Amino acid sequence: MADTADVVVVGGGVIGTSIAFALASAGVARVTLLEKGALASGASGRSSALIRMHYVNEEDARLAWASFPVFRDWCER
Repeated sequence: MADTADVVVVGGGVIGTSIAFALASAGVARVTLLEKGALASGASGRSSALIRMHYVNEEDARLAWASFPVFRDWCER
């Protein structure tokens, strides 16, 4: 492991790995991700892992539709 980092992210679940990925994509040179176990071994690894578009709450529905291209195009990144 490196002795120095520009940013240290604690937690290797979906949020921590997404933050580390976004930082690296934004040009942060030294991002270190710390996880005590295997990646996604906590709550992220036990989620239902589904993406849905149908919500009763209008704000949630708009956010789901706005985020869909991110999920659809994830492999392109």
